[in-house]
Amino acid sequence: MQNSSFIIYNASAGSGKTFKLVQEYLKIVLSTENSTVFNQILAITFTNKAANEMKSRILDSLFEFSHPKNPKKPSTLFLLLAKDLNIEHHHLQKRANITLRQILHNYAFFDISTIDKFTHRLIRTFAKDLKIPQNFEVVLDTDLLLGEGIDRLINKAGTDKVLTKVLIDFALEKIQDDKSWDIAYDLTKMGKLSFEENQSYHLEHLQNKSPKHFLALKKLIKQKILLIEGEVIDIAKQALDTITHSGLELEVFPRKTLPNHFAKICDSEFNPTKLYNNQLENNLLEGKIFKSGIESPGPEFVSELNRCFLEIKKRIYDRAFLSNSYLNIVPLTVLNAIQQEIKTIELERDQIPISSFNKIISKEIRNQPAPYIYERLGEKYRHYFIDEFQDTSQMQWKNLIPLISNALESQDEQGNMGTLLLVGDVKQAIYRWRGGRAEQFLNLINKEANPFVVEPHIKSLETNYRSRQELIKFNNAFFTATCPFLGSPKYNSLFMDGNKQSFNEKLGGSVDLNFIKMPQENTDLAYCEEVLNAIKKARTDKFNYADICILTRKRKHGIVLADFLVEQNIPIISSETLLLKNNPKVNFLVNLLKHINAPEDSEICYEILYFLAPNREKKHQFIQKYLNNLLTALEDVYNFNIDELKYSSLPDGLEYAIKQFNLVEHSDAYITYFMDEVIDLEQREDISIVSFIDYWEKKKEKLSIVAPENLNAVQIMTIHKAKGLEFPVVIYPFANTRIYDELEPKLWLPVEDFEEFKEVLINKKSEVMHYGEAAKTIYEEEQHRLELDAFNILYVALTRAVDRLVIITEMLLNSKNEYRSDNYSGLFIHFLKTQGIWDETKTRYSFGSTEEKESDQPVPETQPNIPFIATQKNNANFNIVTKSDNLWDSKREEAIKKGNVIHYIMGLITTESDIEPAITHMIRKGDLKTEEGPEIKEIVAQIILHPKLKSFYTAENTVKNESEIITENGLILRPDRMVFNKKRVTIIDYKTGKKAQKYYEQLYTYADALKTMGYLVENKIIVYIDKKITPEFIN
Repeated sequence: MQNSSFIIYNASAGSGKTFKLVQEYLKIVLSTENSTVFNQILAITFTNKAANEMKSRILDSLFEFSHPKNPKKPSTLFLLLAKDLNIEHHHLQKRANITLRQILHNYAFFDISTIDKFTHRLIRTFAKDLKIPQNFEVVLDTDLLLGEGIDRLINKAGTDKVLTKVLIDFALEKIQDDKSWDIAYDLTKMGKLSFEENQSYHLEHLQNKSPKHFLALKKLIKQKILLIEGEVIDIAKQALDTITHSGLELEVFPRKTLPNHFAKICDSEFNPTKLYNNQLENNLLEGKIFKSGIESPGPEFVSELNRCFLEIKKRIYDRAFLSNSYLNIVPLTVLNAIQQEIKTIELERDQIPISSFNKIISKEIRNQPAPYIYERLGEKYRHYFIDEFQDTSQMQWKNLIPLISNALESQDEQGNMGTLLLVGDVKQAIYRWRGGRAEQFLNLINKEANPFVVEPHIKSLETNYRSRQELIKFNNAFFTATCPFLGSPKYNSLFMDGNKQSFNEKLGGSVDLNFIKMPQENTDLAYCEEVLNAIKKARTDKFNYADICILTRKRKHGIVLADFLVEQNIPIISSETLLLKNNPKVNFLVNLLKHINAPEDSEICYEILYFLAPNREKKHQFIQKYLNNLLTALEDVYNFNIDELKYSSLPDGLEYAIKQFNLVEHSDAYITYFMDEVIDLEQREDISIVSFIDYWEKKKEKLSIVAPENLNAVQIMTIHKAKGLEFPVVIYPFANTRIYDELEPKLWLPVEDFEEFKEVLINKKSEVMHYGEAAKTIYEEEQHRLELDAFNILYVALTRAVDRLVIITEMLLNSKNEYRSDNYSGLFIHFLKTQGIWDETKTRYSFGSTEEKESDQPVPETQPNIPFIATQKNNANFNIVTKSDNLWDSKREEAIKKGNVIHYIMGLITTESDIEPAITHMIRKGDLKTEEGPEIKEIVAQIILHPKLKSFYTAENTVKNESEIITENGLILRPDRMVFNKKRVTIIDYKTGKKAQKYYEQLYTYADALKTMGYLVENKIIVYIDKKITPEFIN
């Protein structure tokens, strides 16, 4: 076992991070005869994929230890553990077998999850203590929530006088900046700050501010600006008077620069860029203010002008700061108002955005020496693992510190201390925009900030097991040569000292660095052709399409490449090809809905007919025949009744369309995912065709299927999505990112005497360096972070390849053949110069040698095969929570969960034949675990085949599951099942738990409503679901 209870692994790319995590995890669970130690471990990862991979590796390892294929040749991991634990092989094998059985039998306690899932579960468990609704809904897509908040805000214009003035001012300021008066886009842009964790600390100070507070601040800043303008004009006049009284002619000053400078200010020129973008200040400091041969009136004269110049400069930049902050007051006012609208929506609907989880916990535990919500957890968990620590946000880490401290600084009943294992790599921190704080990890590694009493033991994983030697050699040399461009000494040493990876046993490999000469008539096309050449070369060297991944910094570049490669008949998988909106069948279904909403829209009719047209030769004839009579085509040719789609529930209507047009013969992932989205939306809210179309237009750029495995196609993805992955061949085009590239960046600066505001928001620009020492420090720190982010993104991109890396960038040189170091192109050129091989006439550089792929199994040519299950599923009135084990396990919670699942499945079933598809559907969606399927299936079958109930589940019946009844007074009722026989009806409701009077009253209410509609209620049945099925017929 490790001597230290707090271990940090600094794990560079490809260094076996997951292997080490699994090793350390198994070391704990196999170190004792107690096979339940695993339920005292909490392992936190960054993504669901990483969590699943770690779980799989642990379980696979335990199974391999328990059932070795070759007992005489144990695995490397087995031998390492046997040595570390000083244990006999047969004894370790026995422990592994027992531990594996314990985990499988108590899988809910196998706690390896994302930080968001853990925090979600924490909030669910302590909802009452945290004063939030017990059954809150998690909002994953904040864009829709933000859109509704903005709509509500705009609708208040004209009724709320103060808010109306703010919105008008906002529109007017946009017009003054030569932008559109339409404020919706800008409101959305500002509103997104509400969900950014990096902004939460700053925005917290604004929560108690009303529009009136912001208007008062605006007035104050305006007064300060006018005061400064008056002061600088007075000083400028003093300077001009000094020149006049000296008796000197203006011509004695070179180009009259100095007197003209003061004259501009007297004419109300206050723009610092126009006033100080010259050598005037240096000349003043050096006393070089006259033409040669002109004698100075004396040192007092120069000193006075210098004083006036510097005093004005300071005030000009003070004014620039005020003007900068003034420009952001109205946007901040609007942002605060948007936040309040969003909060209102959340309270109305019991919703919590996932981005608020950390804030809720942080607010609760702040200033508490021993947060009570951790007391139960502190007893449960003794060992903590945190993966990808460099991407952990500041708030997430602060929230975890009290919990981990309890374990690290206390002993259990056996006298054992708790443990903490952190794993990460600052060089791969690329999620700052999601709250990631690489500085936290760097400070821990450098032992500059440790929140615990226990000192960390720092270890580095030096060997790169992923890439071949030539790739490792290239990356070591490249980042060593370019890291001096990092302005922060800490970040510089991070790459200088931390990028000396050792080789593995895989020899060879190659790196191609290709430059595109600029300017190009079509730069995108030049990149695309280079990529195509690289793909063809890889294919010639026997690499499969599936071995190749193209990485891009921006999504738009991926789209350009995807379109080009499709035209070249190269099979691809990209975020674009996976989008539902790009699937013709899905578009056809959406167009059918749009036609119902806008039957006169000829463009929609054309799109529908174009999809349905038999073949290319007859398309024009077919479209021309039915363009003005679409319904005839649908009814006569396809036997499709548009009213079935129009008046059915949305899922039922769409399933009808899918069947009538035979859109799914065997399987279709796009249709399946589309229908899942429709059904999930219907569960959350009442939807109509109009509301769904609106939802689709807002969400269609994000809705996509999961990339199918074993598909022999070139992958195109962003660098961010490629993190943690590896590919035999990586092609990195458009490798010319600007290091300081930001879109309308902002900064928060501290202020005093600003109407009780502690901070103001400003636009980030170079002049901020002159706003004072505090502003200069903040600006420089932000620049250093941008540099680190740019290097980290490049590091991640260049370390994904196993066998071959192809980099495609631009040759950007000025007229003197000089490069710029503020973009990747300049870094690559600088690297080549340090290697002594740079030649401005050469565009291709190779490192290592390209070799044919070592033979392995070819990738099978497969297509996505996700079964489409047609079900009648109407308006489910509860949300299943089994996708994440949201509650700490207990018998009561398990019973509730099982009852909900059965209740939900019964809503999918008409007859016995629907049982198997319904169970399969639930498992595929992740709402039901595979191992739970048989038990649930048996219970459902007992209901349907029960002697007293089976007559209500035959094909002859007309059935409505979960259908709404609207009473005369507007009350909405939703019986679980209604079985109709002409004007006779049987009502069935499913219940778990003990009998209750309210159940009877509920059925009587249903019956009364149906009677008023003219139905004769034959039976009212409550089906109690417990160890046995008990139907009760109510009189």
